[in-house]
Amino acid sequence: MAERDSMSVNRTLFDLAARLGSLEGYLYAEEKVEKNYLPGWIENIVREFGSLPAEIRGEIAKDYREVWRKVEALLARIYGDGDPATLQVKGILKAE
Repeated sequence: MAERDSMSVNRTLFDLAARLGSLEGYLYAEEKVEKNYLPGWIENIVREFGSLPAEIRGEIAKDYREVWRKVEALLARIYGDGDPATLQVKGILKAE
């Protein structure tokens, strides 16, 4: 069993918050962005959110979406509306 599969809900929630907050902060320093990491980073955040119990997802959904909106705006500013990472985040917001 992978370590990630055996994490407690609290640990998963902490990791999710850290990853999403780090992504937002990383994009503020746009000159240092390693664009090739973005798709996997985004996918990992979505997977972690999806692994949380429905009750917790519901409780944090508003804040989760708000951070994704900020990330989308930053990506659009840096790379444009048609960039694959920007479109990936737009898809997340449409799906939620």
